[in-house]
Amino acid sequence: MISMNAKRFRYRLAMGGTLFFACALMGGQAMAQVKEKRDFPSDEHITAFANTTFCTAFLNDRGGLYTLRDVAIVDMNGIDKMVFNPTGSSLALMRGDKNISIYSFRERNRRLFELKDKRKGLKDREVLTLDNPINLTEEQIKDLSKGKIMPLAMCYAPDARHFVVSNSLGEIIIYDTRAYEPQAYIQGKSLATVLAVSSNNYFIAAGSGKNIDVWNFQTKELRKAVAMTGNVVGFDFSADASQLAVVTDDNRLSILDTKTWEVVYTFDKLGGKLSSPSFHPLGKYVGVVKDGNAILVVNLKNGAVEQTLNEPMDGVLANRFFINQQNSDVFMVSNRPQSLVFWDANGLNPFYGKLLNDEVDARMNEWVKMMQGESMEEYAIRVNDETRLKQQQLFAQEVATELAGDRLAIENPFVGEYNAADNKLNIGFKTLPTIAIEVPEGEVGDFKDGNLKFNNAVYVLNDKDEFELAYVEVLNETTNKVYIYDNIGRTKLTALEADENFVPLEIMQQASREEVQLQEIKQAVVEEKKQEQLITENTQIDVNTEVVPDVDANGNKIYNYKVSYQYEVINKAFSAKEDFPSGGYDITRSNAAMSLMKIIKDAFEGDFSKYLSEGKQVKIIITGSADASPIRGRIAYRGQYGEFVDEPYYKDGNLDNITVTKASGITTNEQLALLRAAGVMDYVEKNVTTLQNTTNQYEFHVEVAKERGGEFRKINVQFVIVDAFPVQ
Repeated sequence: MISMNAKRFRYRLAMGGTLFFACALMGGQAMAQVKEKRDFPSDEHITAFANTTFCTAFLNDRGGLYTLRDVAIVDMNGIDKMVFNPTGSSLALMRGDKNISIYSFRERNRRLFELKDKRKGLKDREVLTLDNPINLTEEQIKDLSKGKIMPLAMCYAPDARHFVVSNSLGEIIIYDTRAYEPQAYIQGKSLATVLAVSSNNYFIAAGSGKNIDVWNFQTKELRKAVAMTGNVVGFDFSADASQLAVVTDDNRLSILDTKTWEVVYTFDKLGGKLSSPSFHPLGKYVGVVKDGNAILVVNLKNGAVEQTLNEPMDGVLANRFFINQQNSDVFMVSNRPQSLVFWDANGLNPFYGKLLNDEVDARMNEWVKMMQGESMEEYAIRVNDETRLKQQQLFAQEVATELAGDRLAIENPFVGEYNAADNKLNIGFKTLPTIAIEVPEGEVGDFKDGNLKFNNAVYVLNDKDEFELAYVEVLNETTNKVYIYDNIGRTKLTALEADENFVPLEIMQQASREEVQLQEIKQAVVEEKKQEQLITENTQIDVNTEVVPDVDANGNKIYNYKVSYQYEVINKAFSAKEDFPSGGYDITRSNAAMSLMKIIKDAFEGDFSKYLSEGKQVKIIITGSADASPIRGRIAYRGQYGEFVDEPYYKDGNLDNITVTKASGITTNEQLALLRAAGVMDYVEKNVTTLQNTTNQYEFHVEVAKERGGEFRKINVQFVIVDAFPVQ
């Protein structure tokens, strides 16, 4: 029987969210269910809809734009298509051959931008022909036949930083979302009537007839031309950008791997006309509309239809999964002819393999680090390729067992057939695969009463993301004899064998050694600031390193280097002196924040500078925090960090938008926290020389505590250096 470090495991359950969340949801193998949560009726006939996490809009059969409860967003008709800015701040509207307009979602009839094409010589260019007008409105088809230059399809990048439009010239135009100015033109050979951008900003997928052109978002070059078996009706990237779900008019749902752009799953027996594929946020399920009167929830791991949501009337146009990152609740939205329906999708079994991989990776990242006081010789003995594999397998079994919960309690085990040739007695279960225990032929009769008790069960996951027993002790309570089923080491450990998250040991050890150096830099700065009486032991600074496996836009495996810095002042009596004062956002007035900046500067201009070559891509994720103290009135903002208008940022994990200008000032804690994060960006751009020649992408996160107190004003900074290590 394997041994478990139960104390350490319980600690991780209490401290870490992923596994604890999973166990709370899934103690048993319940039937997966998507259940209707709420229906919003409308007097209008719905012809299209779009949503973000907290915002919803729809078009009626006159082309009018409304939100829930039939509240008009703009007072006009004739809108052909609309898409939401992912932050929920605005919508892009397409009307025939007219210019695309961007309208505010918050203020009725407020037009923010109009996308006028100011290029010369456009009238002399010929529009391309379209063999199959699928995905176009009747009005668009008519205008296209007249040779008009007009937009055909549009979408936003998931991070809301870019807006993408295809037109009748065969172009794909990329706009920024600050001023909606064109940033790039991509000339295709055909008309794209479906568009999508991957969450990692690697790809623009453009569907045209029976083809999908995949463009590299960064280089604007064609990455892959994918031929499908039928005309492309719609597609959707998975949240992690690893897959693309495609529906074609030959009634197929195909799943493409974005590393190779090969089809990895084909569902061609779902029956009926398919449309509107939508990935579940964790990637295990895809929802798809069938015949306009049902929604199929397809399980990609076992290839089965997990659930069918039948509707009594035709007119179902689309379904979309979405997640509230604040509490990890998953929902789905769909439509009926005259209503929008919100579904609770939390009853679907989670993606156990993903949860297991994430938890095992987190544990291995801690296990591989040098322990305090551990010599290099001791470290080399404890951490090597052989011990690493054993430890990884141990963690995988521990995690799978905790995820499974007390599964045997609901399985109703029963005694099956006996094979006298090998003395094996089968024990069957309700859902788990049958196991065979070794029982002498003379003891088989002792099992006729079936009074069995199962102890010390250990589980693994199979290819279908289902649990299997790897070890269990079977007690026959009639005779009090124990029989052991031990398949550990022989059961296929899918999560380890697939091992897409594998990082070479030498790279992990290198990061571990460099974390020790980072700790030394931190300690030197902390002691210096203490000597200067700028901070005390109440300012606690933490630094760590992690190697994260990834793939680049060409499908090649790479290793990213994540270097994290954070601080907090744990005693509120010291927070006003050592950190931001109440209502403060100027980073230079926070001794704790400036101490953190000094550590960042010393590290990246010292030992870590070797990773920051010119042009190296670096993602910088900054989290600014504020407490719940109310802001009465208005705090002046001097504008030293720039003006932010509908700036995309993440609040409690959800993409949102925020505005802070000199004119607006600061009236909310979210604005205050954002400016504290912006202060970090300002410092890094002006003071860390090695980051002035890299390609930096900033991402703002905001946390506002529910409690009052200066100890909740803190900053967290993560630097993700992309492709930092050469592949071994």
